[in-house]
Amino acid sequence: MAIFKLLLAVLALLNTNPESRETLFPKLTPVTMSFVGDCTIATQKGGSGPGTFNRYAMDNPPEYFLEKVAPIFEEDDFTVVNCENVLSDNDLAMTDKGSDTAFWFKGPASSARIFSSSSVEVVGFSNNHANDYGPQGQIDTINALEAEGLTVAKHLTPCYLEKDGFRIGILACRIRWENHEREIYGLLEEMKANSDIQIIYTHGGGEGTHVIDEWRKKGFRDLIDRGADLVICSHPHMLQPVEHYNGGMIVYSLGNFCFGGNSHPENATAIYQVRLLKTPWGIISDDRIIPCRVYTGSVNNYQPCPIAEDDPAYQKIVDYMNGERERPT
Repeated sequence: MAIFKLLLAVLALLNTNPESRETLFPKLTPVTMSFVGDCTIATQKGGSGPGTFNRYAMDNPPEYFLEKVAPIFEEDDFTVVNCENVLSDNDLAMTDKGSDTAFWFKGPASSARIFSSSSVEVVGFSNNHANDYGPQGQIDTINALEAEGLTVAKHLTPCYLEKDGFRIGILACRIRWENHEREIYGLLEEMKANSDIQIIYTHGGGEGTHVIDEWRKKGFRDLIDRGADLVICSHPHMLQPVEHYNGGMIVYSLGNFCFGGNSHPENATAIYQVRLLKTPWGIISDDRIIPCRVYTGSVNNYQPCPIAEDDPAYQKIVDYMNGERERPT
């Protein structure tokens, strides 16, 4: 981080002498990316009863849900979220999950505007709820998101972002068991050949715990060793720490963010922000944790909000994400 800031200071100084800058450096512009965890912008079985997410979507403009974090998203270059539900106006059959107590999340196609109206650019769609309503549900969701101009990081399909000649590869996938990461080795190699930085945006791990699965720790480190620059994970529905490992960065769980899954999720989450700088000497990066609440009412009002720096909860989350305490609350 200190090297990153020092280099930016040098570049700022050179800006006062354009001729020296052009001689010594190409155009160097940082790219800032924000990542958040699970966004379930829907309700169990598509319901719209009082207090449900779908009811809030009927009664509020799409900007309502992310309005308190939108200023952060507007200042970055790319915001990446995980959409953990189906968006469709069609009458679709639920997939058989072998239990009547399972969860199937569905919202109207119009809810895709929740992302596009608040400066989200990229939506990951590779998780255990993407198939809640079968292949047609997946197609309808992707169509709804793309109709809003959003880039959809589809399951096992690398997508690429570009800014000022800097190319970023993102692979959305599910890593669900030990050695499962081996199935994406080839896709990681493909991204390495086609981008300057490679990001694995994955879904998996034990739910409802702050403890990192040892098999995920081993698998995610393996991906860094093989050339991935960032591994970002969700699914546990709780925050889990950040690890800086072998020149890369791993977020073991970003927990819930804008979450319609229940009325009292754990009320601690974070925006994980990275700055990337492409230089003649390679990629230089630093990261930042922005602690947030998942909701701001007495029960879930589906409106994540940054935590003020003078709130004791702010430092608790930062310390937890840096591995300096056992829980974020």
